[in-house]
Amino acid sequence: MVKVGVMGLTGCSGCQCEILNCEDAINRLIGRVEFSYFPLAQDSNGFSDFDILFVEGSVSTELDREKLIEGRKRAKILVAVGTCSCYGGVQSQRNDEASLEEMLRAVYGEKRPEVRVFKPAPLSEVVEVDYELPGCPMDKKQFVYTVASLLNGVEPFFPKIPVCHECKLSENECLLLNGIPCQGPVSFSGCGAPCTAQGVGCQGCRGNCDFPNFEELLSIYDRLGLKGEDAVRFLKVFRGKTLPKLKERSVDEKGA
Repeated sequence: MVKVGVMGLTGCSGCQCEILNCEDAINRLIGRVEFSYFPLAQDSNGFSDFDILFVEGSVSTELDREKLIEGRKRAKILVAVGTCSCYGGVQSQRNDEASLEEMLRAVYGEKRPEVRVFKPAPLSEVVEVDYELPGCPMDKKQFVYTVASLLNGVEPFFPKIPVCHECKLSENECLLLNGIPCQGPVSFSGCGAPCTAQGVGCQGCRGNCDFPNFEELLSIYDRLGLKGEDAVRFLKVFRGKTLPKLKERSVDEKGA
């Protein structure tokens, strides 16, 4: 029996809920897979050795770090699920703008939390990660594909093409051409482009595609009226450290 664990660190548990939303797939797994650790879904949990361990959330506390390191020791394969675990999540978007002390003072005043905290970080800054399934939340179809691949001894593979590719396949009208800021040209596809299909610009929750041209996209934003720091912060929401340092040079200075 293949032993699977699902662990949550600092996050909203949305990706774990997406796993639970895979009802039909999970029912088919029963008999082949034992969910030996899944506190969000069951009362009886054993933190023993795992064939596959899925981890949601960023590393933000000493407890997070300890759980993750112990989980890595016990897991043959460790998979980061969701943008928090892959890139640090929305909570890490301003890590480079303030010190930890400044953040704590802004949130808690002169008091301090009872637990030791860090700036939110992706799992890969603490342990080796075998596979990443980004998204906010993670796409449940990719979770099913990953589990099926690993159970059959196949490495899951997700080409990092831009969301624009999926928009073309779905025949979605380009939002940038309609004056709506969208991160599709620089964002990792795999979600099926549900946001742009509803007329909402891609927010880049799955991180960067291969070879993203942020400078050109910023020049497009400038023409749409989204300028300078506002444009950079729009790009930073989900990307954390994966966004190059663009804020030091505003779009207005480029003569776009």
